[in-house]
Amino acid sequence: MSKILTVTIPSYNTEKYIDECLPYLIDERIISDIEILIVSDGSKDNTVSVAQKWADKYPDSIRVIDKENGGHGSTINRGILEATGKYFKVVDGDDWVVTENFVKLVEFLKKSDVDLINNPYFEHDEVTAEKKLMMELKIPANHIMDHEEIIGEIKIPPMHTITYRTSILKDNDIKIDEKMFYVDVEYICYPLPFVKKSVYLDYPVYVYRTNSGTQSMAIGNMVKNRTMHLKMTKHIWNFIKNLPKNSSNSVKKVLIQRFSELIFAQYVINLSIPDKVERKTETSDFTSYLKTEGILEIPEVLNLSKLVIRTNGGVIVPGVKLRNMLQNQKAWRGVERALLTTLKRMRN
Repeated sequence: MSKILTVTIPSYNTEKYIDECLPYLIDERIISDIEILIVSDGSKDNTVSVAQKWADKYPDSIRVIDKENGGHGSTINRGILEATGKYFKVVDGDDWVVTENFVKLVEFLKKSDVDLINNPYFEHDEVTAEKKLMMELKIPANHIMDHEEIIGEIKIPPMHTITYRTSILKDNDIKIDEKMFYVDVEYICYPLPFVKKSVYLDYPVYVYRTNSGTQSMAIGNMVKNRTMHLKMTKHIWNFIKNLPKNSSNSVKKVLIQRFSELIFAQYVINLSIPDKVERKTETSDFTSYLKTEGILEIPEVLNLSKLVIRTNGGVIVPGVKLRNMLQNQKAWRGVERALLTTLKRMRN
């Protein structure tokens, strides 16, 4: 492979962000070591022409790929297909990186041989301009380890933390759903059974823009796109069910814990449906699906998720109503983040 790192930038109508994103990735110390693929997903604005100006300036390091619209997953799939770097990272077109730490990451990759790299990251609140450090873990840093030794602490992190060895993705034919939201979960989960060596680097690289109002994770958008979230949740479960028998128990456990979180999220979405009949029907259908799949009998499923299944979501109805009333208030965002962190740390 000719480059150390391929950075794929999924871009849909991101012309106003490209000139913000690219300068953070470009540093003379490492520009010759990286490949940046700006993948326009059928953009209708000037994304391609703005991106091409950067490609013209750095022709040995930046390429623009203009493809028909296929969703976020399709841009990642295309990036994996086109990648020539030894390692692979996704940076969304409206996000950016901490340049100095990005350079440190590339320098580390030049000297290392590992399957998966995790870094902390920043969440940048678009409304308040607050920047919060996420995924700061109390595990040995800068030390390559067997992934089984640390996966219990790392669990299934957001995709902003992840850099994969490209061959893990290519050799195992990793493909994620297209024309769908929420597929970042698939991108995180599907390669994990093939990861042997892992490292945690204790400096933040990625800056993730939150609270823009247009993101798929805003509750109004999640209700609108709930069938996609349900489809993705079922795909993750099918993936877990069909893991090879020799798969690591520790990997399987964290995958099931992540599936538990998806169960919880799906109930929150369904219970937020405005129409009473649709809300009741879809919630009950989801409960029936989970019971038929035997989810309540699986030891690794989080107890809170089991409680939600047993009560058909009833146990969290007051919380969902409160969340939907207060979700746009700064204080509630802090409470919700703390609750999600607690859920992720829960054991049986």
